[in-house]
Amino acid sequence: MIKLYKREKDNSLRYAEYWIDDIEIILHTGKVGRKGKVEKYFLGKDFNSEKSFVSFFLKKYEPQNYKRITDEEICYIAVQFPMKSLKGNKRDHWLKDKVQEYLNDWLGWVGLGNVEGFDMGELINYPKTYALTIFCEVVDEERGIKAIKSCLRYSRLDYGVVKIATRPYLSDVGFQLKYSAKKNDTFFSL
Repeated sequence: MIKLYKREKDNSLRYAEYWIDDIEIILHTGKVGRKGKVEKYFLGKDFNSEKSFVSFFLKKYEPQNYKRITDEEICYIAVQFPMKSLKGNKRDHWLKDKVQEYLNDWLGWVGLGNVEGFDMGELINYPKTYALTIFCEVVDEERGIKAIKSCLRYSRLDYGVVKIATRPYLSDVGFQLKYSAKKNDTFFSL
């Protein structure tokens, strides 16, 4: 898989990516934050190998100023849900799996990014307080937060208790709370 981005004059981003599923090559293009267009090709029919498709892909998009996103342009988003115990219950583990699955799919189809992992356990600065935190990498903080909120709300994945915090990918600065389902909540910790 290769994912390329192009910054437009209005500062919006466009994406072009591909992945291979068995012998099917899926080319996905569009504007970041919106579901893109899909084209399908087949190995052995349209292209002899992935290498020949990559050559086609790069020759098509690099001259249009598409390039790989740099680490400086990536934002980390932490999506956090409270838990009642250190190891979590059956519902917490179900939520961990479903949120990762749905967010990864949702963020991918709108060209924003992907889920990078999770953490479950005690919060660093608050003993005996526990949380499930899902980490996402996105290329647009504002659109990423909107997409995550939409996904959780639409999929009915505990939207009423979620907290969302962000930080630049390469930063040592802590996460800053950007959204809490609870009014007047300013508390966020990993």
